[in-house]
Amino acid sequence: MARGIRIEYDPYRPYLPCAGARTKVESFVNFILDKAKSSGPNWPTEQTLRVNTEPKTKTMNNKVKSITCGFRRHTLLGALLLLGAINPADAIEPTIVVPNSARTIEGDSNNSWPFNIAAGGLPSQRYQQVYAASQFGGGGLITQIIFRPDAFAGQAFTSTLPDIQIDLSTTSAADDGLSTTYANNVGADDTVVFTRGALTLSSAFTGPPDGPKDFDIIITLTTPFFYNPALGNLLLDVRNFGGGTTTFFDAVFTTGDGVSRVYNQDVNSGTGSTDTLGLVTGFIIVPEPGTAALLLAGGGTLLAWFGGCRRRQRH
Repeated sequence: MARGIRIEYDPYRPYLPCAGARTKVESFVNFILDKAKSSGPNWPTEQTLRVNTEPKTKTMNNKVKSITCGFRRHTLLGALLLLGAINPADAIEPTIVVPNSARTIEGDSNNSWPFNIAAGGLPSQRYQQVYAASQFGGGGLITQIIFRPDAFAGQAFTSTLPDIQIDLSTTSAADDGLSTTYANNVGADDTVVFTRGALTLSSAFTGPPDGPKDFDIIITLTTPFFYNPALGNLLLDVRNFGGGTTTFFDAVFTTGDGVSRVYNQDVNSGTGSTDTLGLVTGFIIVPEPGTAALLLAGGGTLLAWFGGCRRRQRH
């Protein structure tokens, strides 16, 4: 059967060059360092990394500290990049794709919501999508969410959406069982994972002509989210306050496929309409247990170096 196009009118480049991307990655680095230091589940919501930009500084007894001490977080950043906890904004291979069945197969539908809403004349929208826990192999720290363009209705693009907020939470709502009342779907661990503000998205529209296209529409979370599938399904909650234009994303529209959604035409409305459609979504996940240990696997010398650096600062 020919694949139909569902046209809806419901409706970091690498770290160094981009200051905005750098801020997000620095936040994540602080997050991991604090977790390793505390050895507990004290998840910070947002932090600011301050790096000593002076080539040398003096201690109280006039001993010069090595400039390398001021860059220990940057070294850890490099380790995180190499280990895949953070990926640059090029086509990447997600840890998990939901639905699992769509990892290497083009979805049977497409969707312009919730990032391409201006194409349908909508000024704002609230959009929730649920992902079945059974689609995840295990728990971990979600650091990025990735989408791909639809092979037939999509196209290459670069755009900045002016006003977006994204939350994640663990929900008791079932796949194909979202409430039309948004608040009923939100879990107790609701977390703002992309702080409200401008969001730049892009796609090079690469991949086979008939799809699936590459996962290259990347959202790097300003606050990573720890997800444990044993506690329930995962809820993506997007508030698009300011419209914006991107392209059509790949989607699936089959009952029981592991995703479904609730949506509306006004971000301030408390209710919406439900159906079984959902965006094909990739996640970059740092697995547990021992997130910090896994991130620093093979990097024990880094920790020793950090410790030595810190000791040198005290003498």
